[in-house]
Amino acid sequence: MDRNKIIRRTLIILAAVILAAGGVIGTYFLWEKPPEARPVSQIKQESEQAAADIAARQTPEPTAEPEEELEIAQRPDGVYTLLLVGNDEGNGNTDTLMVAMLDTGKHEMNVLSIPRDTLINADWTVRKINTVYWGTQNAGGDGIDALEMHIARFLGYRTDFYAVMDLDTLIEAVDTIGGVWFDVPVNMDYDDYAKGYYIHLQPGYQHLDGVQAMGVVRFRSGYITGDLGRIDMQHQFLEAVDRQMLQLGNIPNLPKLVKLLASGLDTNLDAPNIAWLLRQVLACDSEDIHFYTLPCSVDSLYGYSYVVLDLWPWMDLLNESFNPLDQQIYSSQLDVVYKQGGEYFATQELRGEYYYKPVPAPASPTPAPEGTEPTEGDDGAGIPATVIPEPEPSPEPTPTPEPEGQAAVVTEEP
Repeated sequence: MDRNKIIRRTLIILAAVILAAGGVIGTYFLWEKPPEARPVSQIKQESEQAAADIAARQTPEPTAEPEEELEIAQRPDGVYTLLLVGNDEGNGNTDTLMVAMLDTGKHEMNVLSIPRDTLINADWTVRKINTVYWGTQNAGGDGIDALEMHIARFLGYRTDFYAVMDLDTLIEAVDTIGGVWFDVPVNMDYDDYAKGYYIHLQPGYQHLDGVQAMGVVRFRSGYITGDLGRIDMQHQFLEAVDRQMLQLGNIPNLPKLVKLLASGLDTNLDAPNIAWLLRQVLACDSEDIHFYTLPCSVDSLYGYSYVVLDLWPWMDLLNESFNPLDQQIYSSQLDVVYKQGGEYFATQELRGEYYYKPVPAPASPTPAPEGTEPTEGDDGAGIPATVIPEPEPSPEPTPTPEPEGQAAVVTEEP
């Protein structure tokens, strides 16, 4: 065990000693308890309909006998998955979406960021993952349930737990641990008078309080890659928080932090669960906490900018770092849109297929040849009527005398 790991383990033991000496051991370490993870039968179903669809594809014809029985997937003990959502009620979106998988046996944690503009397999106008939560809430539905379902379509399973954090809770959490020392990567200047927040930070290593930290994790206009640049910076910020959480001055603040999170988060975890999971995260060495971004590329559809999943790199990353089961997850268990060879496909039915077809440019009126006029029937909608050219002048035919009393018939040249 290297020197950093020894120091970290020592600090955790020291934290227990200090808390015990302060008389809070009975309300913290003995009070905490591990949460109950979802059973396999639940995490593999995003909804009854999805489960039925998957079963229909996998079940043999009634007359056919299955060659062998499929093994039932199991999950190792001590492995938990969590969906973390940053809720910005100011703009009605959830612009921060992370999935964490924590292995408490190995003391390892992997964290995946899902970009806010990620394209989802849905049949509505703006098909971005960050619109699901509030779009459902505003329609009278359960926003977190809908978001969990859509995240499950990328993972092949539903996460065990969720935690929705608003901006006020983030600010208070940073202030509770005494702020964070962080190397601000770029000049951050942004004023939003309508929403009432202002970001003014110079680049460089500095101490951030809660309000300043909130500005750092929200700022994205100064990055060439926009939201993807912000995600990289958020990963660096979380690494800084992890490094500083176990400083001696912070140890007495851990129960305060647990109390704040238990009251400030919208979550299916209770306070003893949060206390236990927090201690497990702090037991992970910094080099054993890994941050990733969903493999993706950028494209534009119907005038909106999207982040489009790179399916095959994602399947590798999913099974290597975010699979809580003892069996491989296959693309047929997902329900996502991806692009290949310049065309859009889906692992299930491609919903709203019209969205992915090239939008035809409006037809420009064809100017009529000089000296011609349109025929009747122009509908006034910009669609040119059929133009019939006038005949070329031809030599006058020699008149033929007509019999008396019969009208002359004039025949025009075509």
